[in-house]
Amino acid sequence: MAELADIEWMMHPDEGGHFSIVREAQLLAYLKKDLKDAETISVHRCPYGNCENDFFWGCNSEGCCWRGVECLYAYRLTRDEQYRINAERCLNYILGQNATGYCYVTGFGSRPTSHPHHRLSYTNPHGTIPGFLAGGPNPAQQDRITDGVKYPKNVPADESYLDFQPSYASNEVTINWNVTLFALTAGIDALE
Repeated sequence: MAELADIEWMMHPDEGGHFSIVREAQLLAYLKKDLKDAETISVHRCPYGNCENDFFWGCNSEGCCWRGVECLYAYRLTRDEQYRINAERCLNYILGQNATGYCYVTGFGSRPTSHPHHRLSYTNPHGTIPGFLAGGPNPAQQDRITDGVKYPKNVPADESYLDFQPSYASNEVTINWNVTLFALTAGIDALE
């Protein structure tokens, strides 16, 4: 929640109409390495998913979508196209341009998440409810001991995601994770 407060504070000008230069500089410095990695080491040209620490419980939201939202705010402050492009790259990652090939949004894409850890989808006679963001690859695999969840390996980017209803550590959906997906897609749509 601290990041939301920081960005909200940063986006409101003071009485003189000026934005917080200190916070803007912090945001741009924070994004600098990730944007460089997107151009130099990323196989999917994304500012997310290029190091082992990017993958954790809920990483698609709190890592990838949030990075895209940060890029949108950086674009809003600077009008530098690299930030808009990288926000779109984060969305592309979520929609399937990633190591698994899955679209992490239920009901979308050619290989969507179809068996989320979501009771309403699991019991729905019409199938998975569309529009939910799955948590994503999670090498900690907190669910590997219970519920018959067996991961092939604990490699962060691809072997730690299962499109399997009992896999709550990689395939859970939550309201707060969907908020970042909504913020990212709405922000990109608003720029079009």
